[in-house]
Amino acid sequence: MNFVNFFVISIFVHFILFVSVFDIYFTSPIIHGMKEIKPPVKVPAQRLVLFVADGLRADKFYELDEHGKSRSPFLRNIIENSGSWGISHTRVPTETRPGHVALIAGFYEDVSAVLKGWEENPIEFDSVFNKSRNTWAWGSPDVLPLFAKGENIHHVHIHCYHGDTQSFAGDDSSLLDEWVFDKMKDFFHSAEDNATLNHLLKQDNTVFFLHLLGIDTNGHSHHPMSKEYLENIKKVDTGVERIVGMFNKFYQDEKTAYVFTADHGMTDWGSHGAGLASETLTPLVVWGAGANKHKDIQTPLTDEEAQLTRSWGLDPSERRDVNQADIAPLMSTLVGVPIPVNSVGELPIEHISLDSKTKAHLLHANARQLSEQFVVKMESIRNKTFTFSPFPKLSHSGVIDLDRKITELIKQGDYIGANNLSHELMSLSLEGMNYFHIYHRSVLYFSIVLSFIGWIVESILMLLHHVDFISSQSKKMTPLGKTQMFSWLSYVFCLSALFVVVRIYVLDLPKLYYLYCTLPIAIWYHISTQKHTIQAGVMYISSNRPFFQKLLLHICAFMLGVWALVLSFFYRYILTVELLLFAVTIHFTSLPRKSKHQWTVVCTLAAAFPLLPTVGRAPNSFLVFGGGLSGSILCFLLNSKETSLLTKFLTTLPFIAGCIQPTAMYISSNQGSMPIALHILSWSLLLLSWVLPLLQTTNVTLRLVTIFCCHLTVYILISLSYDAVFCVVFCLLLYSWVQVEFHLDSNPKLLEEYSFTKTSTNQSFLKALLFSTLRVGYMFIFFIVLAFFGVGNIASINSFDVKVVLPFLTVYNHLVMGLLLAYKVLLPYLLVACTLCCIATVTRTNMQQLCYAVLIVSDVVGMHFFFLVQDSGSWLDIGTSISHYVICMSMVLSVLLFLAVAKFVTSCSLLSKFRRHLL
Repeated sequence: MNFVNFFVISIFVHFILFVSVFDIYFTSPIIHGMKEIKPPVKVPAQRLVLFVADGLRADKFYELDEHGKSRSPFLRNIIENSGSWGISHTRVPTETRPGHVALIAGFYEDVSAVLKGWEENPIEFDSVFNKSRNTWAWGSPDVLPLFAKGENIHHVHIHCYHGDTQSFAGDDSSLLDEWVFDKMKDFFHSAEDNATLNHLLKQDNTVFFLHLLGIDTNGHSHHPMSKEYLENIKKVDTGVERIVGMFNKFYQDEKTAYVFTADHGMTDWGSHGAGLASETLTPLVVWGAGANKHKDIQTPLTDEEAQLTRSWGLDPSERRDVNQADIAPLMSTLVGVPIPVNSVGELPIEHISLDSKTKAHLLHANARQLSEQFVVKMESIRNKTFTFSPFPKLSHSGVIDLDRKITELIKQGDYIGANNLSHELMSLSLEGMNYFHIYHRSVLYFSIVLSFIGWIVESILMLLHHVDFISSQSKKMTPLGKTQMFSWLSYVFCLSALFVVVRIYVLDLPKLYYLYCTLPIAIWYHISTQKHTIQAGVMYISSNRPFFQKLLLHICAFMLGVWALVLSFFYRYILTVELLLFAVTIHFTSLPRKSKHQWTVVCTLAAAFPLLPTVGRAPNSFLVFGGGLSGSILCFLLNSKETSLLTKFLTTLPFIAGCIQPTAMYISSNQGSMPIALHILSWSLLLLSWVLPLLQTTNVTLRLVTIFCCHLTVYILISLSYDAVFCVVFCLLLYSWVQVEFHLDSNPKLLEEYSFTKTSTNQSFLKALLFSTLRVGYMFIFFIVLAFFGVGNIASINSFDVKVVLPFLTVYNHLVMGLLLAYKVLLPYLLVACTLCCIATVTRTNMQQLCYAVLIVSDVVGMHFFFLVQDSGSWLDIGTSISHYVICMSMVLSVLLFLAVAKFVTSCSLLSKFRRHLL
């Protein structure tokens, strides 16, 4: 296999490994074929009003202000006198889309659905809106269309404002909420003169949905502790009071139920997405027709939760917590419609004020709805499996038996016993659904592990091909003849692949299963065709005892290094320890004293950053300006021997970027409009960062410093704090790495004499490069990890302040904002990849070797995180584990692509091509 084929196949293999974790751990829970369970009793409410205050934290809603007064006096009065309240516990990811799906549809969307953004639903799902007779909704165009898609939803009417109004550049975003309240008021005024609309509004089973985005937008712009965020809470309370008054005046029948909650909370620094308490704890207030006004039931609380509740001035005995998915069956019950068929929520009966018999019937209906999902899921697995293993705790007959017992207990008037059995049936049904949801997981898990190990072995064999002794010995062995290609081993692999394909087809499993299960067969078959290389390698190791001992020593050091990289995902200070270790061990080499001291100083400087708090919580314009200034000084010093006009211009770019971002933040903080010239300049610098390096000569140091200078400029434009300074130190660290590898080569040639387009090769030099190549590969992955964790961690993935993109845009655009933030994360990867190209040139190492070494290290790290992925435990643990794996595999995929891009960026010269064109 040549390198180009290996490179392309490697991207394909790693993409499959990346996607596989979602099908193994996070597949969609939605199933079809269930019959809906209609409410067995009539409820007092004819209509429901759902208020969702996007991004509202529970503590900021419930706590008293500095004057000892509530920020929400109207809702506070309801809490204390006429309604029930509690905490709604959300799940990771704490984002708008999954939060609303859990609230309105009653199930937790799988992680991959978040990647769809707000444009489409991966699988159409049932919701409270679908079950209603009519639903009217007002709010954001990012949310409402989610629930107005599919068949038979003509009764769902949405009214959205324009997306351009969702600005985060310092405007008062509470106007978004005022728009919702005003439009709803106008809507009801028009109903007074419209007989058709008036008739529709007076029908039962009607739902009204008000999506209030202002709090979330103000939180992103100003943070939850800001005056804007807290004032927005007061404005929402006033708006809710207006809407309730309007309903009372229009209907005058006291048959309206109200639910006030939030889709997610927000961190102190204005972000959300992870599992911190400030993100997962949201308020819940229920009042009106059917809501419980009595204080006789409570949620068991820990001492810490009770103390927090008292600090809000509320009685812990009145707090009734729910899971976010429980709100869907609560709303369905209040408005008298069937619970969405895919809902996994359990009806929080303590929020409903009905007689004991009615409550028992409602809980029984909820249990039947969940057990219906269990039975359908079980039968779908049974019909697609050769050897069926039933869920040991519950069977179809068990469901029928429990359902019969519950019915008998209700008839006998034993409502407490019936409720206990209903809860038992719900619990067993949910557990059984999870059992069948992961029924085929072990097969996928085994296949992916075999693929991981196989590709690591494949990369090692490709690297061994470049070791002269092993390569020459393998060529001397008898090659495989045409008749040997169909040996018994080939038949085994072919039959295995055929068996897997037939089994997947018969079981009607998803199409991707064909790839997951046949991939390891293909990889290991190709490994089996390289038996001569394996034999030559074994011969070389067994016949060379010193080499064998050295190999064992390096394997131990390699595994320790890999474990250090894995631990650094959990503990950033491990990177500090490694950097200090590098600073010390350099003095045991034969490098020149100047190079040792430079490397030690730079490693020590870089070691300080992983010890700092993660970037994103406190913007600092001074540090951004300092990063731009120090970046220009660094570029000037590294290019001090160059006097060309282009080089002088390049050294000013980081300083310009260091002025633009603070200017944008200053304008935003003073609620001014962003000058269009600032946006044009920022986008121009982004474009020039890719063009200017190609106009420079291909001299190694000059081209590398030019690349650093241009892309450092863009990084500073998307920085808010010490990350701007970190990137400057990071570039200096990469430059020092080139110096170290060059001197370890012990080549008398001057570094400045090397060119990316004129590399000398020395075949004898490739003999003993196995260990040094792996060292360079490890250092490459280390710098990739340092690039991310030097300024952040997993929790800070969601800690990006939206102000970071102010130089480029000021209006919400999820695609552009996401791309800019991803660009910032990936940009250092390109710098490391360009540095690797430079090292390959100055050490006269085959670039292919270094790529194989990088893959070996990255795949060993990636397999570690594959084993650490979990889908149980706390939601923070689940979110962290999947984030680790996603980051690691994204890192591998992006590195492979960036190596190709780096090869172009470092070797292509538009200037030379232009000259040749003129000649």
